[in-house]
Amino acid sequence: MASQESHCFQPLCPKHGKAMVPAANTDQTVVPDNSDGIEIDHWRCPENGCSQNYSPSFGYFTIQHNDDYWVGTGTSSLQITRNATQVICGEHEDSMFLESFDAHTNAVNFHCPRKGCHQSITLSPGTSPAYWFGEGFFKKL
Repeated sequence: MASQESHCFQPLCPKHGKAMVPAANTDQTVVPDNSDGIEIDHWRCPENGCSQNYSPSFGYFTIQHNDDYWVGTGTSSLQITRNATQVICGEHEDSMFLESFDAHTNAVNFHCPRKGCHQSITLSPGTSPAYWFGEGFFKKL
């Protein structure tokens, strides 16, 4: 099993701006130490009815019940959808979390979830949905 390192960070919900909470009942959140690690937890928005979630390996995503599947099969199913805007750390290739909103410019600031990593990126308001890559992502071979 790959070594893991405890690292507390506080992703914000992209819909409500509220601090997300660990989805699992745990006092610590565990983030993989390397890309081969296994992620144990993800975070969810505490706002009632909000389906926004975040994990370093998957980025921001929503979880909803798939009612069409229930109608067709009589069994339950979940639909997981990645958010249209994702920001990837160029050094670790983890999905960055929404760290803050700038009240003056409405820009959003993303940061790498790895302990000690200083990779961050600021996106202007109205930025097109896309995958944004932090510095160092495209390396020369």
